Amino acid sequence: MKGEQTSSALLAEFGDAGKTARGLFLAASKGIPDASQLAVRAIREALGDPPYDTAHIKNTFSDLVSDIQLAAYGLYLAAEREACGPELARYVEGQMEGSDARDALDALSQSFFVLDRFCLSLTQSRRARAGATFESVVTVLFEAVGYPYTSQPLLSGSRPDFVLPSVDHYGAFATDCIIFTCKRTLRERWRQVITEGLTGQAFFLATIDVGLSGAELGRMKDRNVIVVVPRDIKTKHYSAALNVINFESFFDHHLDPAMNRWISNGVI
Repeated sequence: MKGEQTSSALLAEFGDAGKTARGLFLAASKGIPDASQLAVRAIREALGDPPYDTAHIKNTFSDLVSDIQLAAYGLYLAAEREACGPELARYVEGQMEGSDARDALDALSQSFFVLDRFCLSLTQSRRARAGATFESVVTVLFEAVGYPYTSQPLLSGSRPDFVLPSVDHYGAFATDCIIFTCKRTLRERWRQVITEGLTGQAFFLATIDVGLSGAELGRMKDRNVIVVVPRDIKTKHYSAALNVINFESFFDHHLDPAMNRWISNGVI
């Protein structure tokens, strides 16, 4: 009976700790910029202020994506430390019954469940941020190149990042358009973007996922999906995959020819 009471008390404490930790995490998160803000900061640190040299971005897109997403993630970690460290310190200080080192250690020990739940929330957020950082960097760089597009239109239950040259042209001539979206990791998640009712000349999915199997790439190829990756990932992991290309090839062999076609036909 005593063991059951102890277990119940610990479970209740654990549940309460989760609520407290969530409140701490939400308070700390207010001091952390979102992924798009960090992407813009990282890009400006790498390229300076706009307007940008679009030819340079297109010719070095692979390197820029790889380098800037790491820089943006570093900015996030710095912001995370600055926001979360003081929040945790205030919480632990509030649990102390005295002011010496022994009291601080006791407060830390008694706060184990709260700190455990707080760190779990932080880890989950960090993983989500890594994906959002990659997607934001590609999006901001893509926008900087200056092609015409509609951002995140709703198409047959799917919401790709870009439809080029516009959603209006997609409605008039879907197979003349390019659909482009970003996912840090793909695997089965690409099916969320390419729904059954979606039509287009091709679907381009930008990623840094190095774990796509030959079978999965084959299924993507059957749905007219072309995977776009940085140059080094293409060389090291997908050199033989026909429907995996690097960013530079996307511009040179797909988007720029489409631009010429749209201009020639008076679409843009």
